[in-house]
Amino acid sequence: MSQIESPKSKESTLRVFVKRDDVVWNFVGTLISMGSNFLLIPLLVYFLSNEQLGLWYVFIALAGFAQLLEFGFTATLSRNILFVLSGARILSKEGCDYASVEPGVNWHLFRVVLRTSKVVYAVIGLVALFVSGALGTVYVSSVTDGFLIEWSLESWCVFVVSIFSNLYFLYCLTFLRGVGDVAGENKAKTLARLAQFAITVVLLLAGLGLLGAAIGYLAYSIVMWAIANDLFRKHSEVQVGLRSDDVPVSKAEMRSVLSTVSFVAWRDGVVSFAWYGATQATSLLSSAFLGLAETATYSVMLQLASAIYNISSTYLRSCFPMFQSAYVSGDRKTQRSALEKGVSCYVAVYALGTIGVVLIVLPILALIREGFTCDRILFIGIAVYYFLLNQHSLFCNIIVSMNEIPYFKAYLASTAAGVCLSSVFCGLLGMGAWGLILGQAIPQLFYNNWRWPKYVLERIDLTYPSALANGFRWWFRKFCRKSDLEK
Repeated sequence: MSQIESPKSKESTLRVFVKRDDVVWNFVGTLISMGSNFLLIPLLVYFLSNEQLGLWYVFIALAGFAQLLEFGFTATLSRNILFVLSGARILSKEGCDYASVEPGVNWHLFRVVLRTSKVVYAVIGLVALFVSGALGTVYVSSVTDGFLIEWSLESWCVFVVSIFSNLYFLYCLTFLRGVGDVAGENKAKTLARLAQFAITVVLLLAGLGLLGAAIGYLAYSIVMWAIANDLFRKHSEVQVGLRSDDVPVSKAEMRSVLSTVSFVAWRDGVVSFAWYGATQATSLLSSAFLGLAETATYSVMLQLASAIYNISSTYLRSCFPMFQSAYVSGDRKTQRSALEKGVSCYVAVYALGTIGVVLIVLPILALIREGFTCDRILFIGIAVYYFLLNQHSLFCNIIVSMNEIPYFKAYLASTAAGVCLSSVFCGLLGMGAWGLILGQAIPQLFYNNWRWPKYVLERIDLTYPSALANGFRWWFRKFCRKSDLEK
């Protein structure tokens, strides 16, 4: 269960390593999340009226906007938790104060960061509760003509509570990610997603309609919280360390930690907004310039490209905690190894996934629904754009693993340029969907696509070709050994 190497003495530093369970549960979590969302769509369409279904997606949109209030704290706080476990005695606004890194763990500082995390999420949750309870209620009331749609008032009340719980209970996942338990984090989210699906189905069958869907959404956060808390308590070495410190945590200490982590967190939040513009803006522009029919096929292709990315990047994302721990300890060899295996896996799986969609998935979709055709060449263009976009995003995740975020201005500039160019290409020049893709791709190619992979590779004395070559060799040897054992 634990992803932390247990200390042999009180002066030993806890080290994080990626394990098979991390990768497996990351894959399982990704597949379950996508699968349950797809399976819920026909159920909601069947059991809800058109008005209720439209209102449900209004709820989801409001919840998605509320999630932006998290504003980068999850990644930043979990990273600093891991830094403390890796021996850091002083938290830095950027990078790591290597002079403060010593053997052992400062358990009091660890407790301060945990306590600060819970307070941060409580504040974020309460702000979301107030905004959704006030402004959200006014908006929902207006689109339902005063909550005249069946179950609309009751469902919205439940949903407001779930908006708070989904944000506040993020502290549980932050703790698990902070101790390097990638498997535990994904296990909690996966089992909670299955519980949401099961509860929603039962309540829909019971005739609760929209209220059933809202209760299922609330159940997700409660089940996730219960499982994540239980898994965190099973990290015995961490629990022993926490009990070893009985010095009260002061408000001044918490303010100091908050001031330090906020420096990167708010920049990470800005990046989230920019990322939303680089990915979701094309669907909005498509509906504005191309019409709903063409937007439907275009959005399906975007969803397929996103699915390929989510699956292909799973292994590298599983390696992030190990990379962070190796960064704090100055272990360049482990950093290079993690990057080589992760990037090569991303490239190989993404290529195979794209080929599979072009040759299998798109033809099947054309058979399922008459008149639904997807341009294969356009999909390949979308896939290439998403490959480069998500690859530099993964490298930026590695950069922020080093507690730096030099790319947030470039993200904002490229996203703004992309929206403008897409509008010109698609709207004024009439280039259709290709205008959307090229308009977004050109600014990214100009800087982000190459700059941030180069930034990371130079930091760890590695080149992109050598990273791929070394990674492919490692995977080839791994599969060969497995084949030999099976014979």
